[in-house]
Amino acid sequence: MVSRQTPFGAFAFVEDEMTEKATLSPRWLRRARRLNPYYKERLHWSVPAGWPDDVGGAELVRHVAAFQAEHGGLTVDGILGPKTWEAIQGRTWDPPAREYLIAGGERIPVSFPVVTWLEPGGLSFYGRKGWRRRRDPSGKRVNLFVLHWDGCTSSHQCFHVLLDRGLSVQLMLDGDGTVYQALDLAEARAWHAGNANDRSIGVEIQNPVRLHRNKWQKPPRPVITEGRVHRRGSYEHLDFYEIQKQRAVELAEVLCEHFGIPRVLPTDGSSVTNRLAPSHFRGVCGHYHVSKNKPDPGLSLWPGLQAAFSGESNVNNQ
Repeated sequence: MVSRQTPFGAFAFVEDEMTEKATLSPRWLRRARRLNPYYKERLHWSVPAGWPDDVGGAELVRHVAAFQAEHGGLTVDGILGPKTWEAIQGRTWDPPAREYLIAGGERIPVSFPVVTWLEPGGLSFYGRKGWRRRRDPSGKRVNLFVLHWDGCTSSHQCFHVLLDRGLSVQLMLDGDGTVYQALDLAEARAWHAGNANDRSIGVEIQNPVRLHRNKWQKPPRPVITEGRVHRRGSYEHLDFYEIQKQRAVELAEVLCEHFGIPRVLPTDGSSVTNRLAPSHFRGVCGHYHVSKNKPDPGLSLWPGLQAAFSGESNVNNQ
């Protein structure tokens, strides 16, 4: 992703601008003003009675943020998205979760819950900037699955940030293991991995990364210490939930089988490398393997993938 860099990655500063109260940072105020008109068109909501009727105005954002803070179970971001809209109506957002992904308009059966862009309130980049049709929309040239961490407190927040920045990704994996598909896997070239975009599928795995953000996570995430990528030293950060590690393996297996992506990781001897992968690498990798300026998704996902792939050759295809 394109953003200001920190030791933790592209989104490492996002949650610091959030609040548990109804006061938003100037950045999030501007973001909410841009995104509320999008959601009005997507969800067909009407401004609640007595609220400011300027859909792109700051006063509506403040009213939404005040409601979110009072509700207690919503992220206070001023964005009137599907979760907040359902809460305003006294309901809980519960979109239909299917057991399939979509590639080339066809359904790929899976064993885990998926909310596609076709569902009411699903997350969709269609009709927005930040993605293009692949040069080969059949998906036959797809040979790379790229894993990211998002630096956010939920996949919805990740979606809001990407949408606002004119970026995209095909898949988002939330903290509860739900997968959100926002673009067709075969046809859409998402903007998530630079020069590798046209031949890759990306997943943003929800993880706010920095330790102080654990207060927004339920249950609290484990804290791990691991080596840095692209350089020496170690650091502490929030880990993924076990369900996310399991789901990352399941996603990799499904995509490798369907697209013929090699079931290999970029290795340095017996370990997954913490450096750039060769430019011609084909298989499953991290964002840092295709960009020297990125640290995500860290190192803790690799043992599960290595174990899953160990039944076949896992030699780095240099």
